Amino acid sequence: MKKRLAGLFMAAAMCAGLLGGCGTQNDGNQDASQNTATDGANSEGADSGQTGSDEVASITFFGTNANSGSGVLTGGLGKFFEDKGLSVEVVPYSAEKLQAQLASGDLADVIWLPQQEMLTAAEGGLIIPLDDYLAQMQGITKHADLFDPFFEYAREYNSNGTGKVYYLGKVGPSSLNVVADTERFAMKMNWAIYAEAGYPEFSTLEDSVEAFKTMQETRPQTEDGIPTYAMNLFSDFDTDHFWNINSVYCLLGKADTYLGWGVEYDVRTQTGTSMFADGSTYYRALKYMYNLNQAGLIDPDSLSQTRSTAYEKIHSGAALAGWAGVPGLESDGYYPVVFDEFIPTYTTASSLPSGGYCISAKCENVEAAVKFLDLLADEEALLTLWSGYAGDEMRWNYDESGMPVITEAFAQSMADGTELNIPADQSIEFWNITYLIDSGYILDVGTSYNYTYFPSYYDYLYSSDLAKDWTNLYGYAYLREMLEDKNWTVAEQTEGFSTFLTPDDDAMIMTKAALKDIIVPASWRMVFATSESEFDSIWEEMKTQCESLGIDDVIQYKLEDIANARAIWASLNK
Repeated sequence: MKKRLAGLFMAAAMCAGLLGGCGTQNDGNQDASQNTATDGANSEGADSGQTGSDEVASITFFGTNANSGSGVLTGGLGKFFEDKGLSVEVVPYSAEKLQAQLASGDLADVIWLPQQEMLTAAEGGLIIPLDDYLAQMQGITKHADLFDPFFEYAREYNSNGTGKVYYLGKVGPSSLNVVADTERFAMKMNWAIYAEAGYPEFSTLEDSVEAFKTMQETRPQTEDGIPTYAMNLFSDFDTDHFWNINSVYCLLGKADTYLGWGVEYDVRTQTGTSMFADGSTYYRALKYMYNLNQAGLIDPDSLSQTRSTAYEKIHSGAALAGWAGVPGLESDGYYPVVFDEFIPTYTTASSLPSGGYCISAKCENVEAAVKFLDLLADEEALLTLWSGYAGDEMRWNYDESGMPVITEAFAQSMADGTELNIPADQSIEFWNITYLIDSGYILDVGTSYNYTYFPSYYDYLYSSDLAKDWTNLYGYAYLREMLEDKNWTVAEQTEGFSTFLTPDDDAMIMTKAALKDIIVPASWRMVFATSESEFDSIWEEMKTQCESLGIDDVIQYKLEDIANARAIWASLNK
């Protein structure tokens, strides 16, 4: 079994390696609220390619991220499920509602449960084992190469010793298209300003300060009078660490994954060190931001503005750069610049989900719940649910070879900055739930179900005059072509072992929160320090305070935890 499992993992990893990076969802998509009870009548025009049913079964759905819509799904999304014989009522997700359902035992028919809650619910008989239903789930069985390793893990490591499967989680490479991901983790220049400034070159991260000064002097403000800055920071994404550090981390081959424990993680070596170690990237990144601010290159509104506010400025052209870790800026004229220290990073490994969708023991129509879950792993359904119905006047359609491509109508609407005129009963905007196959997976049709990963979409992004100028400068259609031609190493951010990390206990959660309360404010103060002596003083004060809280023990705990998790992961690949 271990040899068979290793082969399956290897196949998944090879597939993921063809795809690239970390998954993330498109910021430009609209939420599910447009697909609930206010949309219009049904239409015969939208077909997912599956046969409909005269009988409609009702189920309730409590899925994480589905809080943007509530009630019975109608409109195009409702019709999609109705054609499959289902009526789906969405219960908005929240941690409070989750705990209330678990306390009462009155669970939604299909409910998303984190690992510990899932194990507790299974032990208490609140959810049913799924083993007897897996064989009839066509989407699951078709993708056995993705799901079989997960089932092996779920039965052996995540079943309270029962050897049963109680949940279905997302499998496959959590990644972007390789093309998109190498761009995602690059420094993306406002190409109009960069070209106007004479394409200033730089070799190191620190040298880019002078390049940005040249760009700012070239165009100090937009036509609307908005000042231009190299970085537009924001504070509302500071969860367990200073989120803006990601901008530089991504460029230099580091991941923020374990910064909440004080661990700086190198994606090339798959090893961690203390964020306070001599020569740490964390210190370097803060010093770089400090130097940018000293040069007048950081938006003075950064401390008070939100990500949305910062993005408005970026989309308006007021930013000199779109930074690493921020996807989808090519359509706004931001394209990657290559310098010696740049380390392209993308994810290649499929993870083993430790939590996922469960079916309530009180579900009155288990077959309907099973059908619903199966659709979340069905290729045609995924294309429709994520990218909308196919058609010449829709976002996408099939070309002569059967490959999904964006339509001329959609490309024109993006170029014009307008919305497609799609009838309400055929309109499916991005439905923000967790699907059972991640969007980095290549379907039988030759691409992801996410239209923003279609090769044709990326061709569109690089069809502008600015993009052609980028191509003329570097001599390549995309950054990926340049990296492959020069045989530059692309780091693999493989973190499939994360499933086996020890869940935080209450003491660790409290310690992490206390560390965050020191590190995040101090990091902001360092960026906006008035002198180098003040900068270093804040650093030493932050380090001392964190040491007093026991950060060295926390770091050692997490490094040992990572090593143990990697060992278990490796054992599954023998």
